[in-house]
Amino acid sequence: MRVIKPWPTECPICGSPLAIGPLQLPGDATCPKCAHVLWFSMRTSEGALVADVITGKVATNQDIQRVSAAFLSRSNPPRVILNLSGVQLVSSSFIAGLIALNRRMNDAQGKLVLCDLSPIVRETLAGAKLDRILTILDTESEAQAFFQSHFGQQEA
Repeated sequence: MRVIKPWPTECPICGSPLAIGPLQLPGDATCPKCAHVLWFSMRTSEGALVADVITGKVATNQDIQRVSAAFLSRSNPPRVILNLSGVQLVSSSFIAGLIALNRRMNDAQGKLVLCDLSPIVRETLAGAKLDRILTILDTESEAQAFFQSHFGQQEA
């Protein structure tokens, strides 16, 4: 079952308040201040940053750098849960973005955990053998427990 996440009220990159019009679709809207494509919203939960992906689109490698910097500015080392419950299919550019984001989190001695994948997304990542390099767990609760058991409680 697809879970619709609430639309972000602030940009996850620059923190600027957002006033999204009803005709703008997730992944098509951008922040008016920093021009970040709004493909996820961000919140803190039990010491980890949770990025709720609201569309299967990801922007360029430059955007991944900005997202990584935003994660680092909020939690160092970054402990990030990428909740993919809103994503039904992934493109090759989305997968490339996940790999780049995972690499940047590892380079910062942080950790990226993916959770709540649809069966098709899970199968796609496993077929590309990315389940060997990405940490994939079934639920957000399991991802939070993973961080607790491996890193202990941390303020994000």
